[in-house]
Amino acid sequence: METLLLWIGLALTATGLTLALRSDLPFLRNPVRRAAAVIVRHDRSREDGATVYTPVFRFFDERGQPIEVRDQLFSPFPKPGIGERIEIVHPEGLPEKARIPYPVF
Repeated sequence: METLLLWIGLALTATGLTLALRSDLPFLRNPVRRAAAVIVRHDRSREDGATVYTPVFRFFDERGQPIEVRDQLFSPFPKPGIGERIEIVHPEGLPEKARIPYPVF
């Protein structure tokens, strides 16, 4: 019985890790490109009764086409500020997967 519970726990852990790393798979498979971007606005929403902000940035892909992407993380403050220049990263050939490289992650 203990062995069965252990295997179930391992299966749930593996499933959780797979789901968590799913969005990072293109970054692991493809070379990573860096680009300069500008914050154009913040999308505001309500999360558990609190207002949260998600930065939206614009940059140009390898072909020179403008791309606008909403970052994956949100914060209680609208940072970085609108008009601020930042560096973003994205997998080669997938500019729609761009994100701000946070030091913690």
